Parts: sequence; structure tokens; C-alpha cells
Amino acid sequence: MPFFASARFPRVCRPAASLLALLVLSGPLPAQAQLWETPQTTARQPLLRGAKAEQGGKVLRLGSTALTLDVVAGRVVGVLIEGRDTAGVTRALAGVWGSTAEGAASLQQAFSRPAFQDRARLGSVQTADETGTDLLALRLTGRGAEQRWRVYAAVNVLPESVFPATRNVTGQRGAPHVLHVLSDFQCPACRQLWAEQLAAWRAQPGKYRLHYHHFPLDYHANAFAAAEASECAAKQGTFWKYADRLFKGFDEWGQAGAPQAAKLFGSYAGTLGLDRAAFERCLSTRQTKAEVRRQMQGAEKTYLRGTPTVYLNGVKLTSFSAGELERIQAVTHARPSAARVIEERLKTFR
Repeated sequence: MPFFASARFPRVCRPAASLLALLVLSGPLPAQAQLWETPQTTARQPLLRGAKAEQGGKVLRLGSTALTLDVVAGRVVGVLIEGRDTAGVTRALAGVWGSTAEGAASLQQAFSRPAFQDRARLGSVQTADETGTDLLALRLTGRGAEQRWRVYAAVNVLPESVFPATRNVTGQRGAPHVLHVLSDFQCPACRQLWAEQLAAWRAQPGKYRLHYHHFPLDYHANAFAAAEASECAAKQGTFWKYADRLFKGFDEWGQAGAPQAAKLFGSYAGTLGLDRAAFERCLSTRQTKAEVRRQMQGAEKTYLRGTPTVYLNGVKLTSFSAGELERIQAVTHARPSAARVIEERLKTFR
């Protein structure tokens, strides 16, 4: 699934690509395609046509295969698939993902491999692909005519404990919605996010509590130094104003050599009224290098595949549309919440 598919975000800054974590996604299957939809929309997927709806549409029966939809705030946040027939189970999973008959055949081939089935017999809960937007749980029991698959595809909701600590936080402590932004000061897409969506979030401190985390990409020559400079400003309590100034001067320091960039960072501190001598001492002696490195170590746990990466209430944003924000806010604040419903399902796979 591409990052920032919206036309408003025409590019994204990415680190080097890594292999998919799960064998089953060897084919081009659009994970999360039908999660977040209404039960009625899910039931209308081409591969699920002919399924018999039960329990108000929350259970679909496709031959001997049963699909149980976990619905929170009117949206499907997880689908439990149970059945003995590998072809039926993989067809249902491909249908949930909005895939094609070719995708279902690819899944069936993967599920039929002895090595894959051996792992499934041990039980598995992993992210469905490297973006970390979805979870996929598997368990296979019995053999021959007694074989039974249990497969669960669900939205991945990360707990707060996963995100690296940062002192760069704005918004009221009691704000109902929490945003985590992993960003790079030399990334064009990050600058656009900062000027548009992030500015709107900052303007609503009673609604959003915003955490900023550093992830300067190594091919952006001055990005790490800019992150260090922002942390030097943070030591004087002015991270957000200084970050505003960094993005404003993006074209200036971004194209400069390292010595000139450092001078510019110092001049920004001076214009903002910081103790410039203390700032430049902090920057030249690299007093904040370790802090930037520490925050970067959280990238793997947050499935960072490019910058900016943003989570709302533990759910990774993919489009930044108003509809996406509303759906996430609804399912994460429902009672029970999406995280609670999904966790109860996952307990049976661990």
C-alpha cells in the first residue's frame, strides 16, 4: 500500500526498502483494503459474493467457511475466518483484503505449503506487511479431514508504550486524541505536513495531544544536524518555534554545506531570542546527538517505512482524509474500543 496516496502528498521520503515479514504476502494483495468499511460493503466484495449473511450481517457463510466481522462504531476492524477447506479460507481472506481471484490462488498456494502449515500449527500473530497497518493471526489444528484453519485479519492499534519518549509535546494533557509524528526536517513531505495538517492539529490543543519524534534519513545531508539543533532549542524550551523556523528556512539550510548550515541554525536561535552562545555550544559539542539517536531507535517498533509517519490514537494514518480521521477517532473511543475487541480475539492465537 503506497504511503500518502492522496494527491496532496505527491512524494514521501523513504529509507531503504526491506523484505515483507510474512510469506503469505508474496503476491500483490492490498492489505487493509476492506477493513474500516461497513459490514455491508465488506459483504459486497467480489470474492465474497454468494455468502449467506447471519446475525445482522456480522457473520458471513461462504460454503463451509465462516467469517465473523468485528464491528466497532459501524466499521469492520477485524475479520475472523474459520474453516476446514484451505481454498475457501484463502478465498475469504483475499475477499476481506479486496483482492482478486489471482490473489486468492496465490494465498491458497502459500497456505498449502508444508513449511507454512507447520508454522501455522504453532500459532502466529504478526503484521500483515512491512507497513504495519494490519495484523494477521493464524492457527491450524488437526490433520486430514479434521484440519481446521482460524485466520484473523485486523487493524493494528499500537499501544502508547511503543512510541519513544520525547519532550517535544504540545496540546493539553487531557486532549482526547493523541498524535505521534515521526519526521525529518529535510524531507519535503514533512514540510508539507507541518504547514498543513500538523498546523491544524496544533491549533486544536484541546482536541489533539501531539508528540514529535525524530527520524532524519541518512541521505538528507543536514537532517541529523537539524534534529540536533531542534533539541538544543528544546533544552531552552522553544522546540516548536524553532521547528517552525527550520521548515521556513528549508531551502536555505537544506542546500548549504554543513558549516554554513550550522551558522544558519545559530542565527535562527538568535532571532528567536534564545541564548545563542549556549545554543551554539550545545550544537558544536553535540550535546543532543544521543537524544536524536534514542528516538530513532523506535522506528522498527512503529513500522516506519518513510517520513513523515503519523499515528492517531495508535493507528497509522494512510491518507489524512477527514473521513480517515473520523473513523479512527470513532473506533478508538468506542466502548469497547477497537484495541480491546482485537486483543480479545488475538488471545486465542497466542
